[in-house]
Amino acid sequence: MKRVRNMQRRIRAKPPETAAYQALIDHKQATLEVLLSRIPEISTFAQLGELIGYSHEWVRQRLIRAPERLYKNGKRYKVPKGVAEDFVRSVLI
Repeated sequence: MKRVRNMQRRIRAKPPETAAYQALIDHKQATLEVLLSRIPEISTFAQLGELIGYSHEWVRQRLIRAPERLYKNGKRYKVPKGVAEDFVRSVLI
C-alpha cells in the first residue's frame, strides 16, 4: 500500500502554477511586446542585433538562410517588419 502512494505522488508531481511562475510568464510576454513594438518597418541586421542583444553577424547568419524573405538593396539586405517579428519571437521564446 505504501508503495502505491509513493508512485501516485511521483505521477502527480507536476508543479502547480504559482503566482511567481505566472508573474515570470507575464514579464516575459510584456518584454516581448515591448521589443516587437520597437521594430521599425524596415530594419537592418545591426538594428535587430542591438534590439535583442546579439551581434549583427549572428543575426545575419540566421536570417540569410531564407533570402527570399528579405529586401535586397544593392549588396545589402533589409529585413521587413513581419520577418523581424517572427525572428525575434523565435529567438526569445
